[in-house]
Amino acid sequence: MSLQISPFVFTCPQNARSPAGTCLKMTTKRYFTRQSAANVDGITLLFGHGVGAHKEVWEPIIEEILLVHKHPRVREAWALDRQDHGDAALLNSEELARNRPDGVPSYEWSEAIAAFACSPRMKGHRIATVSHSAGAISMVGASKFVHEASIPFVAMILVEPSMVAAELDPYEEGGIMPLTAAIRLRKDTWPSREAAHKWMQSRFPWNTWDPRVLRAHIDHGFKNTPEGNVTLKCNKFHEANAFMDKEAHFDSVDQVGRVCRSLPFHVVWGNRDDIVPEAGKGSISDRSQGRFVASITKMEGGHMLVQEHPTELTIQLCRLVDVIAASLRAPVAQSRL
Repeated sequence: MSLQISPFVFTCPQNARSPAGTCLKMTTKRYFTRQSAANVDGITLLFGHGVGAHKEVWEPIIEEILLVHKHPRVREAWALDRQDHGDAALLNSEELARNRPDGVPSYEWSEAIAAFACSPRMKGHRIATVSHSAGAISMVGASKFVHEASIPFVAMILVEPSMVAAELDPYEEGGIMPLTAAIRLRKDTWPSREAAHKWMQSRFPWNTWDPRVLRAHIDHGFKNTPEGNVTLKCNKFHEANAFMDKEAHFDSVDQVGRVCRSLPFHVVWGNRDDIVPEAGKGSISDRSQGRFVASITKMEGGHMLVQEHPTELTIQLCRLVDVIAASLRAPVAQSRL
């Protein structure tokens, strides 16, 4: 059995708050096997990456779900690029330079995710989202662009979501500003992909990544320059600016409270509080504020679970897919896990 991969470009809807006359594209990939695609009652997983990453960072996890575990409750997987990340950054390069010098705000990716999930291509699919870090902000935000009774998702899995209640403002505490300053100063050009790979293998945080994830980053996160070097597809200034999307961080937590009665949220945290502080983690599931989540999972690791522990995270995702599938009305196959 082999993994089938089909690239697809989705033209994002025109947003009233976007510059007039522009229309960005969102690059996606569909992953499936002949066996999984036949399971029309199964769950379709929709993956969203964190800031500075891209859709292919999920490939080791997707491959394990579909090829190693052959999960009988999964129909297929889709991975999406934020419009200024990964392959989307290449397709949108002229529009980004002309009309989005600061990059793409979270709400704009949210609207594209909602439009894609509601598009004819996804009709009849039971969609469960899986998002990491700031990708969770846009995934949760997507639920704002549809009526609550018509939300196209059966559940959301949030992996180390970088969401925090406004009363715990990390901008006021000063944690965000040094991070964005470091990103803007970071090295982003190398003579070759091989040179970039060697450089990253010896430096934090890349030297903590699973080799498969680092390889996917090298293969899919870089582009050639006219000078014969390689550089990141995602402009490092766009990456830094994404962290400054302050209100989206706060509003996504509020949105959990607005829709948690009709949309189950499953949260996966690492047991090391290296990026999201303990208080911030608790704010997402603060029942006193009306924020209820269906489950909270703690696993070994820190914020970069996707990059550092893909195999262990896959096991948790498969378990949560079982939980989500069991909650749906129509019968589905029993898991082998």
